[in-house]
Amino acid sequence: MKKTFSALILAVLVSASPCLFAKTQTQVNTSNHQYTSVKIAYATSELTNCSFQYSPVDFCDAKHVKAYQDSLKNDSPNFNGHYILLTYPEFKDYHQQTAVAIDTQTGVVYPLPIDAFSGYMHGRRTAKDEGKITYSLESNKVCISGAILVYRAFEEGNFCFEFVGDKFVGHHTEYMYP
Repeated sequence: MKKTFSALILAVLVSASPCLFAKTQTQVNTSNHQYTSVKIAYATSELTNCSFQYSPVDFCDAKHVKAYQDSLKNDSPNFNGHYILLTYPEFKDYHQQTAVAIDTQTGVVYPLPIDAFSGYMHGRRTAKDEGKITYSLESNKVCISGAILVYRAFEEGNFCFEFVGDKFVGHHTEYMYP
């Protein structure tokens, strides 16, 4: 009787083990729209509509588009109701990142009107760390604490932008002229 019971338990464990020990698949967010385009509501480069005027950052190049596609595929909204606020390591050696808002309902990407942000520089030529960026699902406000790079010039402090309509407003940068 004891052998039969042990054999029965062993048979149940062997048949159930694939279910018990199988790696669960991560859930892919399929409700987001696919990437469609980048929209810059301010003056853009004459060569492309994917850069702020005189900016070295091309928000439509292959590496940026791949980051948008990956984020839309894998991430849930984390900003302003139905947007994904995505930071991208733009100039890694300098701890500088760009930030964009991605509309999960349309797939349109809206860049923050800066080239990049980093930690405070404190008189040094480069920052020693990444800047702090804060935002939430319940708000249209994005705040950066650190240094921002705009049109080849750095500015340090606390900077807040609000996403209104199809652009960021708030702290005024050189890229925000029509």
